[in-house]
Amino acid sequence: MRGNATRHLLHAAVLLAVPAAVPAQEPAYAPAGECAACHATIHQYWSESAHAQAVTRPGFLEAFRAAPAEPSAWGDCVWCHAPTTLVTGDTALEGELAREGVTCDFCHTVADVDLGRPDHPFELAPGDVKLGPLLYTTAAPHGTGYSTLHRSSALLCAGCHDYRNANGVAVLTAYSEWSRTSYASRGLTCQECHMPVVPGSTVTEGLESSQRVVNLHRAPGGSSAAKLAAGLELEIDSFRALAGSAEIRVVVRNSGVGHSAPGGLSTKSLALVVGIDTGGGELSHAVEHLYRRQLLDAAGEPLSSVPEMFLDAAAVGEDTRIPAGEARSARVTLPLPEDWKAVVARLEYRDASGPGEPATILIHEERRERR
Repeated sequence: MRGNATRHLLHAAVLLAVPAAVPAQEPAYAPAGECAACHATIHQYWSESAHAQAVTRPGFLEAFRAAPAEPSAWGDCVWCHAPTTLVTGDTALEGELAREGVTCDFCHTVADVDLGRPDHPFELAPGDVKLGPLLYTTAAPHGTGYSTLHRSSALLCAGCHDYRNANGVAVLTAYSEWSRTSYASRGLTCQECHMPVVPGSTVTEGLESSQRVVNLHRAPGGSSAAKLAAGLELEIDSFRALAGSAEIRVVVRNSGVGHSAPGGLSTKSLALVVGIDTGGGELSHAVEHLYRRQLLDAAGEPLSSVPEMFLDAAAVGEDTRIPAGEARSARVTLPLPEDWKAVVARLEYRDASGPGEPATILIHEERRERR
């Protein structure tokens, strides 16, 4: 996918003291604050997004600390998390613009995406003309251009959300997975799911605009409980209480996610937890089924951290995730204590990308009460 993807994660110390290896140039992009002056609603959504936090999130900073210090190895990581540096040269992320992460002016001046380019996939056109999905726009303090890439092409997202490391291992696979689904054949793109149209004005009140809806630039994904709940289903398909035990069949369906679930890095997993509620608050006799994709090192050992996955992944291991439109079932036999209240099935999303314990989101819970 990309050449020269050797040791490509940043070193955290550059944020504090190490000077940039490539002298930073005057920014060719406008900071997001300038966009906010006219696009307040859109800017607010963006500021709450993972794009805006691409350089400041704990998982990225942990990767920073584990990266080799050679500036020549920073390329791929920087230009996905702070893509303006492709033009500005601020690979040490010393400037405020770089620390804005995936900022407004970068995305709205991408002219095309070619996944076969040897260095990076973006055709860049920074300047006065801002590209977007609106065919007709009113007067603006900058030029505007209609872009089919922004309106109806998942390629805009593919540039960063499909990635192979130096060993040729597919670390990120959302776009390629989507491209094999019925969503792709029906023309349902990443933007339609992750940037749906919501009420709002494209420009600040008082400025002329005929638009009364905007794309949700918060771009919710796997960390959104609402998005997960809408895309996944949980069902206790059958339950039979026997003498002192219970037989349960539980089904998890990927009914509305346009790629395998969970998506993103292999630090993320779905956990099906089935247990007995005895009224004490915790499930007793709980068992888990994990749906995840493993990346392995050269010795065949599973990798667990973000830096290891990008730097050291040498092969793909077990992949038990749920492809788009498919389901997974689990049969469980559990002991039934005399004081049991209900059989409970929970579907959880777990994200171990950052330091510390994995962040856990309860997506669904199903119960079969004792009668």
